Amino acid sequence: MHTFLLFCKIVKYRFRSIIEYPGAFIGGLAAQWLAYGIEMMMLFLIVWNFGTLAGWVPEEVIFLYALWLLSYAIAASFTFNICRNFPQMAINGSLDEAFIRPMSPIVYLIATTYNLGYISHIMITTAALIFSISRLTVVWSVLNWFWLFLLIITGAVIQGCMMLICDMPALRTRSQSPTGMFFWDVNWWLIQYPISIYPRPVQLLFTSILPFGFIGFYPVQVLLGKQEGILPEITIWLSPVVAVMLIFITVLCWRGLTSRYESAGT
Repeated sequence: MHTFLLFCKIVKYRFRSIIEYPGAFIGGLAAQWLAYGIEMMMLFLIVWNFGTLAGWVPEEVIFLYALWLLSYAIAASFTFNICRNFPQMAINGSLDEAFIRPMSPIVYLIATTYNLGYISHIMITTAALIFSISRLTVVWSVLNWFWLFLLIITGAVIQGCMMLICDMPALRTRSQSPTGMFFWDVNWWLIQYPISIYPRPVQLLFTSILPFGFIGFYPVQVLLGKQEGILPEITIWLSPVVAVMLIFITVLCWRGLTSRYESAGT
């Protein structure tokens, strides 16, 4: 509880510092709205023009894309800055500060690098979700709403953990992480679409080694009444399990990479 209260207090002061310049903050929000709004509109029109994308109608594709982007925005609010700063932290010794604070070093770093700018992503994806939900032929029972909430949270955990795991080696290399491309290239460009459009080996990759399929593709099928991908009878329910496993893997990676950390001496 003490760590949680400290975390909330640090985020509060981080929030205040960000909105010190409201003009720049609002301008950034508007730019993100425009960029992602056009991207989602183009995606909708392309799928609508062809009818379906591997059996997914335009509303379902936008629903999947919005869930992917929303979970990314929630995760990146806490992990984007820290991942981008890993090399510099190891070089200039700013990582040392985290190890002398009265809380977990990784929790302290996540709190102090909180990025409020992702609120624009959250706003536009919420609008896209409302649009797609209003057009989907889904009976929204209490259990379906609960599953939607759960898959957003588990998707955010999976994205945040994968971002940290892929970028954390930069603490040792003190330069761009050699595994960062697995998140920033693979996840960013391939997972926003149904993975059933890819060959079977690629689907297996996104189900096992790089479990990006559990961000949205598998769990959303529970709501849409689909069963696609690898062992869909089982995998469509596994997102919460995958999220918990990735939390433990992230902790192990952090401990392994920081156990031999040598201060920069600054």
